[in-house]
Amino acid sequence: YQWVLQYTARLNSSNLLAVADGNQLYGNLAHRLIDRFFRAENAQTLRGDALKAWFSREFAVLVAEEGAVLLMPGRRVDYERLRSALERAIGEILRQFKTAGIEVVESERELGGKFLGGDLQGKADLVVRNKMGKWAIVDMKWAGANYYQGRLSQNRHLQLAVYAEMLRQETGALPQVSYFI
Repeated sequence: YQWVLQYTARLNSSNLLAVADGNQLYGNLAHRLIDRFFRAENAQTLRGDALKAWFSREFAVLVAEEGAVLLMPGRRVDYERLRSALERAIGEILRQFKTAGIEVVESERELGGKFLGGDLQGKADLVVRNKMGKWAIVDMKWAGANYYQGRLSQNRHLQLAVYAEMLRQETGALPQVSYFI
């Protein structure tokens, strides 16, 4: 009966009952925080105390809403480690975007395109445009720097390539692609 329900009827256990933890939780929280950041008014201009205040407030709210396991007894080290990593990550993204002259940042950007097999849709973590009008797609990963660097160097970054093609169909120009890990 289990086989019939799973493979024929395609019924599976709900993932709503599972609590994410470890790298999956950290990656989910990182994506949500960076999404919130770039959707905030004047996000790219926040610096110093204003950035720290925004980060402290939003991080606490996000953990309470979506990462409450980090508030449990014995998890303070994990909480602080994540907090520190995400604060550094936002600072580094801002630094790199400033250096690259990024003017437009679209977080969780819906993409769509046509391929021989039909229509495709996806959601890019960050789609950015610089002062010269050049586009780029940034895929954020919590871990796996060596793995993703290898994917890029061996031209095996299929997800980014598909996203780039979908954005090219929309803008007429092939964007650069990168990972932020």
